[in-house]
Amino acid sequence: MTHFPGPRGSTTTQFVVGAVGEKDQEVLRLVARLEGHRLLHHAHFSAFQPVAGTPFEDRAPTPAAREARLYQAEHLLREYGFRVEELAFETGGNLPLEHDPKTAWALAHPERFPLEVMGAPLEMLLRVPGVGPRAARTLVQIRRHTLLRDGRDLRRLGVDAV
Repeated sequence: MTHFPGPRGSTTTQFVVGAVGEKDQEVLRLVARLEGHRLLHHAHFSAFQPVAGTPFEDRAPTPAAREARLYQAEHLLREYGFRVEELAFETGGNLPLEHDPKTAWALAHPERFPLEVMGAPLEMLLRVPGVGPRAARTLVQIRRHTLLRDGRDLRRLGVDAV
């Protein structure tokens, strides 16, 4: 069973990403470490945008998609029990922009799919794209006394991945 620590710290921090060449993997390791020590409640991310008249005015702007992927990845760390080492990073250490981090993880692990929903542990259900924490917990509870026949049964439980 995955252990999710108790209450987090009360600090919220803003990370401006892309201005100085930091990698998503580095940022997420820092976020995970701060959250693990309960020094950070929630991270906010902003894609760097150059401002005229500043030392960074000639730097390239960071794509907004990178900001979105960092939010999604941080959510997987905080709410789904993922570890930074499990996320699928590109060779350079950034998250792929073409897929959300959970889908990128699933595509990087084809050996884990298809998944037997009636017997899969909660930790694995949480890694299926379209299955959130509430739906995963509901599946684990309901399968003890209900036979799930097909995708319609799963959709009624709130599972989008069918």
